[in-house]
Amino acid sequence: MEPDGYSVSPTKLAWSPSVERMLIRWADQAKCFVWMHTETFSYYDTHARRIIIASNILTAVGGLSNVIAGGTTVNGFQLAWVFGSLSILVSITNMLQEKLGYITKAAEHKQYSAQWGTIQRKIDEELSIPPESRKDCGTFLKYLRQDINQVSINGNAAIPEFIRKLCFDKFSKIPEFDIPDICGQIEHTQGYIHVTSG
Repeated sequence: MEPDGYSVSPTKLAWSPSVERMLIRWADQAKCFVWMHTETFSYYDTHARRIIIASNILTAVGGLSNVIAGGTTVNGFQLAWVFGSLSILVSITNMLQEKLGYITKAAEHKQYSAQWGTIQRKIDEELSIPPESRKDCGTFLKYLRQDINQVSINGNAAIPEFIRKLCFDKFSKIPEFDIPDICGQIEHTQGYIHVTSG
């Protein structure tokens, strides 16, 4: 027995203004996610490069200084101890790089940005052609939702809060632009709009 209001026969989903409005919202949000993941990639990539450069400079200075100083002693203090300390600093910066995972995080966000870009282009492409020339609506939405779910599960939570706020500040200035809820703007849920003839 079916619950009240439910039908056993499946209905074929067709292209309609309601579906198009939903896809336009998704495309707007995809643009936001592309921007946020690109900014997050830049943020982590910059931090990773700084640590790598610092580590390489300390290694070079330590190695060169060790050669120059050799066994030189000043008032009983061996200069090699100072340069040995540089080696310890190099180890610390390498450990920081590994523990903070800036390189890994940067690569992940670069990938998330590319995935959101693909989603946005799929929507843009489908909406730019007449409904009769489009793919089957139900099939298109099914695979699009799978793509969105796949990139959202891990990607959304990994965006730093300050990047989300920057996204809101940047895109909220565009009239009627749909910003993802993750950026701090919660919107009322929109349902299907019934069109009555008459």
